[in-house]
Amino acid sequence: MADYKTSIKTSKYSSESKFIFKLLIWIRAVRAPFFTASIIPLSLGMAIAWYEGQVFNPILGIMTLISGVAIHAGTNLANDYFDEEADNINEFYSQFNGGSRIIQDQVLPSSHIIKASIASYFIGILLAILLIFLTNGYLLILFLIIAIGLGFFYTAIPVQFSYHGMGEIAVFVGFGPLGVLSAYYIQLGHINSVIPFFASIPIAILIAMVLFLNEFQDFEADLKANKRTLVVILGKKKSAIIYQIGLILTYSSLLLLLLILKLPLLVLLPVISFPLALKIIKIVRTNYLNINELLPANGQTIALHFIFGLLIIVGFILA
Repeated sequence: MADYKTSIKTSKYSSESKFIFKLLIWIRAVRAPFFTASIIPLSLGMAIAWYEGQVFNPILGIMTLISGVAIHAGTNLANDYFDEEADNINEFYSQFNGGSRIIQDQVLPSSHIIKASIASYFIGILLAILLIFLTNGYLLILFLIIAIGLGFFYTAIPVQFSYHGMGEIAVFVGFGPLGVLSAYYIQLGHINSVIPFFASIPIAILIAMVLFLNEFQDFEADLKANKRTLVVILGKKKSAIIYQIGLILTYSSLLLLLLILKLPLLVLLPVISFPLALKIIKIVRTNYLNINELLPANGQTIALHFIFGLLIIVGFILA
């Protein structure tokens, strides 16, 4: 792609077209299609608050979603910035892995990316502070610190979770229990139930598996960049087995949730998506060494997370 500034200067289109062009660039930079990873757990937290207390404040809900998405955008941008070396040498990048490629394609300089990351974090933090004052929910301070820490230091030094085999843990916590509990707490003002924590486990496993599978394509680049992801540490064969177990555990944990907490059968709605999980397992089992043939499984895992999450949200709302 041509240099961003040159494209803007030489464009013969209207100011509206230029605006749309810039907007599309930033949508790509923040990797907006992946925002479902934060929207699903936050929405689930609100759905459980409705299920338990018939409480839903739409203003607080909208503020929660915008804050969460802003922090997520800041995280994606920061990861592009700090992961530039590994992404530079990644020959097997796709729409699912290898970053946004905004820096690599010289669409925007890395300095713009880190500034945008800071701006996104600022918006997310500002809204979170407003939520704290509106709800007197001071536990949100702890949640906010953990969210920023997990996101920024996912690739940033000195922690670099993803460089030390802890990326899946960070994603599991941040886009699982942390997101669900935060939204639940904002709506109700307390956490007196174990349901939001345990209900977050299946979607937390799924989003961790999204990241885990993406590491198969990144394997060679991560190895060269000394980025010791779980797939690099374990190898592709063992990782493929773990991925399959992860999908099975997603549905097993849902069944346990129903039995132990005695929830309504409507919470089992995500079971409808199980055939898709079986389809993905078959692809991974037979193609874990073939990057191109494995790509459909990457996209389908993202779709599975969204469908599963949406169905469990609907289940709690209807229940």
